[in-house]
Amino acid sequence: MLIRIKPGLEAANQALKDGSMQKALQQAHEQLKPEASYFLPENGQRTAYFFCDLADESQIVSSLDPFFSHLEAKVEVYPAMNFNDLLAGFDQLDRG
Repeated sequence: MLIRIKPGLEAANQALKDGSMQKALQQAHEQLKPEASYFLPENGQRTAYFFCDLADESQIVSSLDPFFSHLEAKVEVYPAMNFNDLLAGFDQLDRG
């Protein structure tokens, strides 16, 4: 899964001041165990990307709720695959 998180500006500013931004990101890392994570400004907004292999999609609820409830974030979740997954998908195509 690719998870993109864009916290609301005012909520993120307050969360940086009171330490809850760090807590939310640490909790997400502990629960999601991302293969990679990146943090960058995107279109002038703080943005985090997590690349995760989720064994159970229900993890999304508890892992991402702090971003909704405390950071007023826009959260998007996309199915994603690595190159080996893509090759396995090609092998399953009906080429008839």
